[in-house]
Amino acid sequence: EVVQWSNHRVMEWLRSVDLAEYAPNLRGSGVHGGLIILEPRFNGDTLAMLLNIPPQKTLLRRHLTTNFNVLIGPEAQQDKREIMESTAYTALTTTAKVRPKKLGFSHFGNLRKKKFDESTDYICPMDTSISNGTQKSYGAYRVHNTLPDKELEKLDQVGQGD
Repeated sequence: EVVQWSNHRVMEWLRSVDLAEYAPNLRGSGVHGGLIILEPRFNGDTLAMLLNIPPQKTLLRRHLTTNFNVLIGPEAQQDKREIMESTAYTALTTTAKVRPKKLGFSHFGNLRKKKFDESTDYICPMDTSISNGTQKSYGAYRVHNTLPDKELEKLDQVGQGD
């Protein structure tokens, strides 16, 4: 399953698709299967940029993009295409930074009272359609939830009573 691939496994895949010359450029980059599949802005062009493949090497970039699309599968490819066509799309770059939500001094007293982080500044946005009992497939990776949220809450309450 691609979503579970490590950085090393992604480098092995690059070697298997005749891009061994560029595979070492990913060493220590943090690019792994979860990022490739679950980040909607990560595409073949992003990978080419991380591999330092010059833009003028169009045949090489096309070869990479073709193999990348085969790797992620048609459904993830369609999801990524829809995100790219949306008006709120911002390209993923190597210099992008995510700023965490800052707490002021007045919030220190409330830190002990909070049970979970309510921050919504996620790098990979959560897909809320998964909790409706629907199934979403990304190549060999499948997410399936047959229980509605109310049923899950009941199970949590039963587990706490023991």
